[in-house]
Amino acid sequence: MTLRAPGRSALAVMLLVLAVAACSPSAEEAPHLAVLIAVDQLIPEHLEAYAPAYEGGFARLLAEGHTFEDAVHAHASTFTGPGHATLATGVVPARHGIVANSWREWDGEEWAGVSAGSDPSTSRVGRGGSGTSPHHLLVDGFGDWLLAAHPEGRVVSLSGKSGAAAFLGGRNRGHVWWFDTAVGGFITSDYHRDAMPPWVERVNEGLVQRVVGDGCWRDELPDEIAALSRRDEVSWEADGTHTAFPHCATDAPYSSEAHFVSRTPALDAAILEMARAAVRELELGRRGVPDYLALALSATDRIGHEFGPFSREQLVNLVQLDRELGAFLDFLDEEVGAGNWTLALSSDHGVIPMPEHLEETGEFGLRVRGGMGGPMRTAAEGLPPTGAELEGPEVAAARRAIAEALAEVEWIERGITLEELAGEDEADSILALYRASFHPERLGARVADFGVEVLPQEGVLVRNSGTTHGQPWLYDRRVPIVFLGARVPAGETRDPARTVDVAPTLAHILGIPVPEGLDGSVLLAR
Repeated sequence: MTLRAPGRSALAVMLLVLAVAACSPSAEEAPHLAVLIAVDQLIPEHLEAYAPAYEGGFARLLAEGHTFEDAVHAHASTFTGPGHATLATGVVPARHGIVANSWREWDGEEWAGVSAGSDPSTSRVGRGGSGTSPHHLLVDGFGDWLLAAHPEGRVVSLSGKSGAAAFLGGRNRGHVWWFDTAVGGFITSDYHRDAMPPWVERVNEGLVQRVVGDGCWRDELPDEIAALSRRDEVSWEADGTHTAFPHCATDAPYSSEAHFVSRTPALDAAILEMARAAVRELELGRRGVPDYLALALSATDRIGHEFGPFSREQLVNLVQLDRELGAFLDFLDEEVGAGNWTLALSSDHGVIPMPEHLEETGEFGLRVRGGMGGPMRTAAEGLPPTGAELEGPEVAAARRAIAEALAEVEWIERGITLEELAGEDEADSILALYRASFHPERLGARVADFGVEVLPQEGVLVRNSGTTHGQPWLYDRRVPIVFLGARVPAGETRDPARTVDVAPTLAHILGIPVPEGLDGSVLLAR
């Protein structure tokens, strides 16, 4: 068979195909940008039940991404700090050290309080005062793995909360920025930057006014979409007075326009504006080396605490976030190049529904006001001192007695002693989750003071108003895990997945080596 030379038109087509192939990442070429988005307090039900409301980023993630249907945090301390650190490091809190948002450490004389992101050795750039850093993080995270393999890579981490930004970024001196209400813009600490770059100052100029608009947050959902949430006005939301739309910056709960930003969808709009500026200014994903962009979107948590996960406010927020995320994904396609980025979306923790809402829907829900202090003191009455610094058979017996007394309280599931937390014997599923959050030198207040942790019954919320998280029950541990982008097949997996799997999976997709002995594993093969 004789091969003939191609004609001019065929040759032109061939050259065009070769040119396009040269400019686009091949199926085998690793993407140059990893994006990790943690939507604070996002739960799987927000994606499932509200799917008809989405047309932007959430819709694209569900249609084009790979969803892990049975995803959880594998630890009991379901708070902001531990959740973000776990997503970034691939290990549980007992190993990365961020065991809560705050804890107690023994200073030789007493148990002193420590905030997870605090670092007195640093200052806030341009503001002064004690700064935030990953000082308390005991292991490297994804950003550190990337820089170890590619020192010329860049790490950017942004959030509405300082600790979330620091922990998602890792222990390196990357671009770590968070929104600060006192300045109405993004700041950092001198752990990360020595000065404010001009591009950040440009973002901050007029930022609050841009994202606030006319100063009011309104419900503009069509009736059929609004019906997906519970009714708007209920007495057990927020402060009991400002419970229905519209919510305006001049309302009593807000002390300033910047404070209003921090409690509404405007916060995530500001973070995503900052993210677009960072991608452009730092040329993320466009320099032929891997880069990392971490976004801890905080508005869902702030709104959820006040109004609950199934409130009208939360639905309106998520619909607005869906639009913002859709525009951001389109921006990544245009600026970085479709096929040149991979994204993982998850959450730092879930949330317990409002107990009043649980009761309305026929489920068990109970609000306990006044905190845990009363039951703890009553259980310890008449017993020897049991603080965590004390040892001996008598102290251990007293701790067991406290735990048994707590278990007799109607709304308490069980007490767990310091000896059980520190033990290495076989553990039931609840104790195993607590051990995954236990560090012997970083103790929760109840363990430090009494030597006993306490678990409320499922459906019980110990809080005077609003709602919260922090327990090992599934409503606090279940979160979404969705991957989208290069080397990610569309579809869903029903096998169990854990948040410790997110960072090693991203690293696998980008071809970045990971440390040995992680708690997480790769969820998606190339």
